[in-house]
Amino acid sequence: MSPGVRAEQARRTRAGIQDAALALFAGRGYDATSLQDIADELGLTKAAVYYHFPSKLELLQSICEPVYARVSAIIDDAAAQTSRQRRIDAVADGFADLTVSRRATISVLAADPVMHGRMKAASKMDDLLIRAARVIYGDSPTPDQILAVRAIAVLSDTISALPELADEEAREVLSRAVKRLLPRR
Repeated sequence: MSPGVRAEQARRTRAGIQDAALALFAGRGYDATSLQDIADELGLTKAAVYYHFPSKLELLQSICEPVYARVSAIIDDAAAQTSRQRRIDAVADGFADLTVSRRATISVLAADPVMHGRMKAASKMDDLLIRAARVIYGDSPTPDQILAVRAIAVLSDTISALPELADEEAREVLSRAVKRLLPRR
């Protein structure tokens, strides 16, 4: 087997482990799901899962890494805007797109308090939210401004409360909510 084929197979296995873990976390809960359960779900050995993810927390973090990367890109886009209003719009629209496009992942994370707590403890999100506050409001955001930006992350948890909304409507609702939440001055 060529190195390129082996690398693609490893990438698919890793993605399969992440998908199975997310489904099991949603169905059983984070604490009630073991790496052995994930291996069994895929017909793999536990060693194969450990090869890709040395711990369950690292597996969970890998599931969330694309969300962190997208939040960072949203902040970069906002930083490139020329006015506070445009920065707020970029954050609101980007956040809404992210939340809707990752609806399943965010709903699972929000639904399991244990998993949510573990992610919060190991999260990059706190640093990203502080960065977002500085991009929108300057180097010394007020406590009100910091709290408003941090509340954006809490809004993502509400996506599971809106399962009946089509993606476009959910985007509009979330974008409006973020724009109302963030102080303009």
